[in-house]
Order: sequence, then C-alpha cells, then structure tokens
Amino acid sequence: MSKPQIFFISGLGADHRAFDRIKLDGYEQTHIPWVIPEWKDTMNSYARKMAEPILKAKNPVVIGLSLGGILASEMTTFIPNLQVILVSSIKSHEERSNLLRIGRVFPVQSLMPPNTMQRFTFMWELSQKKRLKGDTGYMVQMFKDQNDKFMRWAIVNAPKWRGKGDESRIAHIHGTMDKMFPFRRIKNPITVQGGTHLMVYLKGDEITELIKKELKRIEGVA
Repeated sequence: MSKPQIFFISGLGADHRAFDRIKLDGYEQTHIPWVIPEWKDTMNSYARKMAEPILKAKNPVVIGLSLGGILASEMTTFIPNLQVILVSSIKSHEERSNLLRIGRVFPVQSLMPPNTMQRFTFMWELSQKKRLKGDTGYMVQMFKDQNDKFMRWAIVNAPKWRGKGDESRIAHIHGTMDKMFPFRRIKNPITVQGGTHLMVYLKGDEITELIKKELKRIEGVA
C-alpha cells in the first residue's frame, strides 16, 4: 500500500493551529479549512462539502479532532476507501455526552446571539490558565479568528447528529479525563491516561506517537 495522504479536520472553535504539536514527518499533509455552511446544511451535507479535497486522494486518512472527528466519521459512510483517526471525538451518536443529548432535545443554542463564542473566550481563558501554563493567548486568538456563522451553525447542528461511522475503518484515541465526551461512553478507545479534551495540544508528543502507530497499521492493510 502506498503511503497515506493525511487530512486534518479541527474541532469547533479551532483551526489548523490545534494540531501544531502533532509532528508527522514523511507524510503528505493537508489541513482542511472550515467551509462556511448554508443554514439548511445537515451534518451529512456539510461533511460532503468538507470531503471534496479528500475524494481525489488514493489512500486518504483523516485525523479528526472533536467536531472534525464527527465529520470524519460521517465521511466513512460515503467514502469507501477512507481511514479515520479520531482524537477527542465520537464515532457514533451513541457516544454523545449528556450535553449534546440535551442540546438535541432542547435546542436553546439556536437562540444564542451573534459573537457568542467571542464572549466566552475571556471566561475560558481564566479557567484554563493553570492547565495551559499561561499559553492561553494562543488558543484564545484561535477562537476569536473563527467565523461566527460557522460557529452558530455547528453549535445548533452538532447535537442533532444521529450518524454512525464505519467502525472497521476508525481508530479512536481518547483521554480518560475528557469532559466534553466522557470516556465511559466511548467504545473500543485507544486510551490516553489523564488525557483531557485539549490533549492534542497538552500531550502533543504522546498523541503524535499514537497517531504514528495507527498510520503504520493502516499502511500494512492490504
């Protein structure tokens, strides 16, 4: 099998900078930027838009973080040769957190005003300063740079997702301390002890090694 071509899809409120501590030398790598959605887009129709650069690849591997992992899981339902590595995400609606379950039944997030995420960044920075050892400015700027229309669409539509990825083509790296997607709900994870939802940044070296191991496994698939 020829070397996989890697595509990164980030999480909600993030972009390519979320993967800055993931070092995968020797692979062709592409960071897929967020496409601005139409309000009528479903998770499936949006995943198809995001998948356009992937369709031309011979041996594509998507590394999906959080929301990006949900979209990558959805892509396995219509890209038959796609392999996926999830980080801090879910591969099925059955793994959703209570927060997402409540959001689907009571979609109050659709009532949030514009620039909601911008308003949350100050509170987030205060809560994460100790964990990020003062490196919050970098992450906060990444949040501030995101498109508000996309953020509002994603906050409304992610809880509505009822999909299920092809688990035979998904490797799932997940932390035991993830509060966004609790570890106890995750089926067959590659476990990261003490890993939080931000572990792709906080434990970049460890996550890099786990991803490399999965890429070698994928390369060995006939």
